Amino acid sequence: MRRPTFLAMAACAAAACFSEHEPDLSDGAFTCERAEQPAGPDSAIVVIRGFAYEPAQLTVAPGTRIVWINCEPEGTPGHTTTAEDGSWDSQTLVRGDVFSTEAPEPGAHEYFCRPHPFIRGQIVVADGALAQGAARLARR
Repeated sequence: MRRPTFLAMAACAAAACFSEHEPDLSDGAFTCERAEQPAGPDSAIVVIRGFAYEPAQLTVAPGTRIVWINCEPEGTPGHTTTAEDGSWDSQTLVRGDVFSTEAPEPGAHEYFCRPHPFIRGQIVVADGALAQGAARLARR
């Protein structure tokens, strides 16, 4: 009786191990603590903290889901992630809020925070080995 229970628990644990790296954007599932873990193979995470985007420059492959999460302390004014070329524009994000978008076309995409335009970042969308190598480094 114990063996089937153990095997079922092991299977569930293995499934959780592989699925925990994908961004679950449902209400309350994506937290600042989750943002500290590695992103999944088709996703990248940008944390907003200390009036900055971390990382400020991110290289991804086309089709990558980019996720921003505001991890500022409670009471800090909200931030946005707004592409200069109009590719994306988030609502104002307060602590714990999440915004995501699929990587736009290849090239460099500058973005900023509307309420705090000195907060700047760049997403570089690159094909091939450059993006794969950068993605591996970003996951470490």
